[in-house]
Amino acid sequence: MAEECVPEDLDLKEMGEEELWELINDNRHRISLGVRPCILIPYLRQARVLSEMDEDEILSCHNLTNRCMRTSHMLDLLRTQGKNGGMALLESLMIHYPALYTQVTGRKPSTEPSRFSGLIKYSELTEYLVRAVTGMQKELQEARNEASKLRAHCASLEADISQMMEQEMKSRNLRTDNERIQRHLCSLQREVTKLKDEKCDLYIRYTAAIEEKSAVNGRLHELNLQARQDILAQDLAEAIDSQVELAEQLRSYREENEQLLRDKKKVCLFLFCFFPSVVTVTGPGNVTQIQPVISDGK
Repeated sequence: MAEECVPEDLDLKEMGEEELWELINDNRHRISLGVRPCILIPYLRQARVLSEMDEDEILSCHNLTNRCMRTSHMLDLLRTQGKNGGMALLESLMIHYPALYTQVTGRKPSTEPSRFSGLIKYSELTEYLVRAVTGMQKELQEARNEASKLRAHCASLEADISQMMEQEMKSRNLRTDNERIQRHLCSLQREVTKLKDEKCDLYIRYTAAIEEKSAVNGRLHELNLQARQDILAQDLAEAIDSQVELAEQLRSYREENEQLLRDKKKVCLFLFCFFPSVVTVTGPGNVTQIQPVISDGK
């Protein structure tokens, strides 16, 4: 690791094979995770520490199912090349992964020829570095373009996220309003059910009141009929009593009249017997009047 790297004043070329590979193996996990073998293989091929067969095995072996396994297998193949394999690996890291190179060795990367081990001729190294720099510049430009696209895409995504958040806020408000309306609707439904129950109760009470009123009216009709019958019976009884009383008075009047007639006859008979000159005259109203007979000269 960077904290365990060789001192800055010690050249990597002066390190022994075991010391060099101990430095690499201490960072093996970091290298396996951060390196793509296809990037380093062209330099390692040119440094003659990997063959074409090694390249095919690293890139095409079906047993190596992911990038970390391929990178780890590449390190194993480089380990068989001794110190040259380790130096070529570090030099390829310095060119293509300068940040990782600094983490592994604790040194700043440099493209000066004196920093290389001489595994590649100067002219070939210069040509490779030019190609590498050109490739990296191209990759940098592509990365910048991709970054620009990503920034534009991120801005679009941020706008979409902002719009989605706004929609989510509106949706949350709508859900809140819907929940409030649902609660109000449930309350209204309970009120409607309560009103229906009260209406049913009132209808039952109304029906009972109508039946009671009908019974009362029937009873009142019966009572009125009975009262009328009682009144008529009483009037009939009073009429009968009055008729009996009138009949009794009439009988009494008849008896008195008959008694008066008998008395009259007796008086007339008495007068006729004792006063023959007195005659009886029937006056108005069948009233018998007694008048004396006056003879001439007597």
